[in-house]
Amino acid sequence: MRLLAVFCVVGTLIPLLPTGEWYVRVWDFPRFQLAYLSLGVLLLICVFRRAFRSRRELAVWLIVLAPACLWDWSYIVPFTPVWPKEVPTAKESVEAMRLLVVNLKYENRQHAAVAESIRALDPDLLILIEVNEEWSRGLSGLRKEFQGLHDEPRDEGLGLCLWSKFSLQHAETRFLVEDRRPSIWATLSHQGDTLHLVAVHPTPPGLEDSTGPERRDSRARDAELVLVAREVTKRPKESWIVAGDFNDVAWSHTTRLFQRLSGLSDPRIGRHFLGTYHADYPLLRFPIDHVFVSEGLAVAEMSRHEMPGSDHFAILATLAVINPTVGVEPKPEGNDPEDAREILQEGKQEAAERGISADK
Repeated sequence: MRLLAVFCVVGTLIPLLPTGEWYVRVWDFPRFQLAYLSLGVLLLICVFRRAFRSRRELAVWLIVLAPACLWDWSYIVPFTPVWPKEVPTAKESVEAMRLLVVNLKYENRQHAAVAESIRALDPDLLILIEVNEEWSRGLSGLRKEFQGLHDEPRDEGLGLCLWSKFSLQHAETRFLVEDRRPSIWATLSHQGDTLHLVAVHPTPPGLEDSTGPERRDSRARDAELVLVAREVTKRPKESWIVAGDFNDVAWSHTTRLFQRLSGLSDPRIGRHFLGTYHADYPLLRFPIDHVFVSEGLAVAEMSRHEMPGSDHFAILATLAVINPTVGVEPKPEGNDPEDAREILQEGKQEAAERGISADK
């Protein structure tokens, strides 16, 4: 019990360290697991209280562990129905669009099965992540069913595609921090309303890739999210959707900073947790695939779906524009502006050190 209690407390406190090192930032992820584990340990301590040498020792463990347990649960409770919804529920009479975010896993070879799974979900907007040339060929039949197309296939799990059943007024690929990590920026019209859609897949902390011998930390990922937030606020009176595999959990400091800086909302708050990775391990699932929306949008449905051969669940969000003129209202707190500038500087520094800076 003592070792489990120490593990829970240390795991809870490690993410508070102000560093981007991957072995620290990875502890942002298991808040859900730590919340249940710490609660279980607290119950064990109460049941087997006689196993402690004295009442003083028992009290010390309770005083140390209980705040850690409450701290972890404070991150989780907003992603349950007991919390107020951050994004309103769309009325059935409102015309909605279906956005599907799919991380394919580029080593996956189940092209036909994935195509059929996507067809069954019938998305109007489709974001495909980790698309390489093999996946482009494997999904060529599905691609013909969409009108607006913007493809950026790449190796090493870096590719992105945006396919739309609506025509795209504008679409471009941007490299915000790294010249190897694309993001897709598109403008489309739905029911007469203009909508801006951003697809992202920033660098995961702990990744081993071809940019150097050391694992990647979180600096480039965090900087990309800050830059996306800044771009959103340049058009504050318009409708926005930012979606993709953020490689970051919904409750981390970086993702919450992204929300405050951009003014975007999370449809899962007040609804459900929706852990999307890892699809093969039910006890180790984290919400890292996201859909964030501006204030003028509502959600009719948000659900996850298995994709054959992928280590991610797909996210399906049925969205409706209920007020196209509301847009976003950033709500920075405290040192958020200074924190964002520091994150941006460190992210660009990491990219420059690895010779993959987008500023070259």
